[in-house]
Amino acid sequence: MQLMFLLIAMAVVAGFVGIGIGVAEGSAAIILGSLVLSGIATFFGIQLRRRILSDRHSS
Repeated sequence: MQLMFLLIAMAVVAGFVGIGIGVAEGSAAIILGSLVLSGIATFFGIQLRRRILSDRHSS
């Protein structure tokens, strides 16, 4: 479970770093790809958190 959190956090950070690189390079493709990466990682992070919270409530 901690590995999942670590991977999701790394993907979000990588997305933000990619956005910065895309802005510096002036590349819309890099910016869009980084936004998608961050969005997907955030979605999975939210779903993982919901699952953990629901498991705690049902226990």
